[in-house]
Amino acid sequence: MKTVVRFDNVSKQYHLGVTRTSIVKGIARAAMTAVRPHALAANDQILWALREVSFELAQGESLALIGKNGAGKSTILKLLANITRPTRGNIAVNGRLSALIELGSGFHPDLTGRENVFLNGTVLGLTRDEIRRRFDEIVTFSEIERFIDTPVKRYSSGMMVRLGFAVASCIEPEILLVDEVLAVGDASFRQKCLLRIESLLKRGASIIFVSHNINMVEAVCQTALYIKQGHIEYRGKTAEAIALYEHALHEERVQKYQDDGSADASDPVTGVEITKVKVVDATGVSAREYRADQPVEIQIHYDSRVAHERIDAVIRIVRSDGMTCCMARTAIDNVPIALRAGAGYFSIWLEPLQLIGGAYYVNAYISTPRDLVLLATARSPWFYVAGSPLSFEEQSGVYEPRRRWVAPPADAFIHLQPADVQNV
Repeated sequence: MKTVVRFDNVSKQYHLGVTRTSIVKGIARAAMTAVRPHALAANDQILWALREVSFELAQGESLALIGKNGAGKSTILKLLANITRPTRGNIAVNGRLSALIELGSGFHPDLTGRENVFLNGTVLGLTRDEIRRRFDEIVTFSEIERFIDTPVKRYSSGMMVRLGFAVASCIEPEILLVDEVLAVGDASFRQKCLLRIESLLKRGASIIFVSHNINMVEAVCQTALYIKQGHIEYRGKTAEAIALYEHALHEERVQKYQDDGSADASDPVTGVEITKVKVVDATGVSAREYRADQPVEIQIHYDSRVAHERIDAVIRIVRSDGMTCCMARTAIDNVPIALRAGAGYFSIWLEPLQLIGGAYYVNAYISTPRDLVLLATARSPWFYVAGSPLSFEEQSGVYEPRRRWVAPPADAFIHLQPADVQNV
């Protein structure tokens, strides 16, 4: 199969802090670099956006670039679009390339939508006759017929995306680069774009796609590059790349919010301390990772100087992005709990756990039952849930409910006659 894109040990370096350039300054800088390669101004730092990146894209392949902001995804697209050049390494592009990598890129604000279609088409290598033949298709796809003769500086961001994607996709490119711009469009237009991308792939076009919308990435791309700090960490199936990327996000958030200890100091007035919050499996073993379909026990260990006839206990399970996934409270559940003097513990069972894959911790609170005076609080160590795709997408929710699907038998409609179908 023909290779349409090849990156061979490509590195890209930027100089931070350089705000103005001139011929004189450029010559002086080149001379300084030649004499003292490591001598840089105090306000000038080097950033390697990419380091020795190598990959190939075959004809008809769809490739996602996945990673945090600043990982180097957009730099790869800009190198391919010839907006910038590599510091080291070689890039080969074999085929007509169309790029949609910045909102309104290539549009002149004072020109109308019609004039910008012809301008963009010319830049992409089409003749005026070829643009004229495709013009109606471009305008129809963009759904902005009414505003096609209006200057694009009066367009909304959504209208700019519609026209930009219509031009980029309707000229039948052999290679299409798409960055985050589709996130601006409405849901119906995004679906239309996905169908258009699928159509291009069937015709043999190749797609390089960047988006933080995990659902869109999985819908468009067969394979993915997981990029971290300018390096390729993984190349392979999209689902596996997404899992690695999002697990790394959870790990990073765990590290960010990890504190020195999980228990607060004992309150000298109330004399109650939560000494430990543990998450254990059905055998009483504390693990680092659990499955969503297994039962777990959350234990709240305490040390109390005096006995408390009744307390109110609360647990909150918090995800690594700060979202409270669920809360349980003894007062609401009408479960009386007393604390004895000395050490002890009480617990709550979740049967099953039901959480979506990710990283979590448990906040536990003990308060008085009537006036809700906080007696003690503490936090569990982080734990992980496996078995479900990790995602921060709102559509994924926070838990997997216990469920049962019901559907008619596969042969339920086999014996229906045409008249029966009409009656239905």
